[in-house]
Amino acid sequence: MDIDQWPNEIDIEDIIPAIVLGAVQSAKAEKTPRSTGLSGSRYLSELLQSSPRRIYDVLRMQKDTFYKLCDWLEANTSLQSSRRTSVRDQVAMFLWTINYSASNRQVMERFQHSGETISRYIFI
Repeated sequence: MDIDQWPNEIDIEDIIPAIVLGAVQSAKAEKTPRSTGLSGSRYLSELLQSSPRRIYDVLRMQKDTFYKLCDWLEANTSLQSSRRTSVRDQVAMFLWTINYSASNRQVMERFQHSGETISRYIFI
C-alpha cells in the first residue's frame, strides 16, 4: 500500500505497541554471548583440577585452604550461594580480583557474569 492510500485516521498510539514489540523481538534475536571463554563455574572447576602450583598462582592459596575458607565463610557469615553463583564462585571471583588487581570489566570477562553481579559480590 502506497503512503497516499493510507487511511487518514491512523493514530500513532495504535502503532506504538507494534513498534516496541518488533524492537524487543529484534533485540532478543541478536543476543550474543559475552565471549567464548569458559563460564565462571567451569573455569573454577578446571582450575581446581589443575596443578597445585597453578591453583596457588591464581587463588594465592592451596586448594584445601580454599575449600576450608569457603566452608567457614558459608557457616560463619551471611555469604550464601545464589541461584546462579555458588559461594566458591563468589570467593574465587574475589580472590582472582585482588590477586590480579582486576577491574569490574576484567572480572566480568573472566567469570562471565554481568557487571551488576560482579559488583554485588566483589566491589561492595
